[in-house]
Amino acid sequence: MIQVNIVKRALDSLEKWNQKNHLLVGFDGFVDEIIHVVDKRKNPDEYQRINDIKAFSERIASVAGLSTNIELVPTQTKLGGNGPIMANAIIAQGHEVTYVGALGKYFIHPVFREFAGQCKKVISLTEPGYTDALEFFDGKIMLGKMNNLVEVSYDNLLEKMPESDIIALLEEVHLVAFTNWTMLANLNTILEAFGRLMQSQKKKPKVFIDLADPKKRTTEDIRKVLGVISGLPCETVLSMNLSESTIISLVLGIKEDEILSRAIQIRDKMGVSGIVIHPVNGAAIAHQKESVWMEGPYTSKPKLTTGAGDNFNAGFCNAWLGGFEPGQCLALGVSTSGFYVRNGKSPSRAELLKFMKKWADANCGPI
Repeated sequence: MIQVNIVKRALDSLEKWNQKNHLLVGFDGFVDEIIHVVDKRKNPDEYQRINDIKAFSERIASVAGLSTNIELVPTQTKLGGNGPIMANAIIAQGHEVTYVGALGKYFIHPVFREFAGQCKKVISLTEPGYTDALEFFDGKIMLGKMNNLVEVSYDNLLEKMPESDIIALLEEVHLVAFTNWTMLANLNTILEAFGRLMQSQKKKPKVFIDLADPKKRTTEDIRKVLGVISGLPCETVLSMNLSESTIISLVLGIKEDEILSRAIQIRDKMGVSGIVIHPVNGAAIAHQKESVWMEGPYTSKPKLTTGAGDNFNAGFCNAWLGGFEPGQCLALGVSTSGFYVRNGKSPSRAELLKFMKKWADANCGPI
């Protein structure tokens, strides 16, 4: 009943709040090919998918020392990257976005042209990365090619924008979202520079950060970026999925499996405004105002999972910009993600309101 009340209050708040905000979002960019992995081919037009990652791993392990052929069926080529997907979802909610990232070095890659046309401004630093996203019902395996993303750096940003313009932009926007630190080897240079510039600003934007899966980065790298994040001179929320929270916990020396308690301990260690952990079945927030766990509108048969976390982040930021309570921010996050995985697209404001009402009417049960 507590959760239902939070969702209803969030729904009421969203119905009353319709203010357009300006966000700076970055800093990656990927061309995503969404792929199904074939288990059995029935005929030229029909096939049975490998349903989950465990079954896929067992298929591969069974041919160790031998060889095999695995059929991949591309189902969609789309805009990708944590930043563009999150920004797209923010735009769908009626906000303005300035996007900085990797959408093309000499011209905007065709897959991003519609997105770029919807942004207030786009600053592209390099060519996008490319991802083969193997989709399963319980998650996804992202196979990325991203060698050119080293060009996402503060020095290259300065070649596109003088520092005076960057300062003016930071004073104008309401929120800065840093995404996909893991794949961007030089993102620390932008994080550190923005922190330095915001230090002397009277009006500081909120800062939202999603490191993305940091498993491939060294413990030293992760510890360094957590220190940079802790030192940012503004209201900061760090968001992570369950796997990412495990890695962060190990780096910080935290031994806690219960999700909300883990979020609280990470926040205590880092001293930021909020820590969000969002596994597939819900989300937790540890915030200076309150700490809350919320079950999500989970579905076992998602239409699309690639981008679900980015849509959660967009929904959370949508509510955070409106001054919603932390639990209500979670409600918009899980609802935005819940709509996305069922429909394969980010919800408009009207679609999000309708989805949340349906969920609340079902007492936050299955829908």
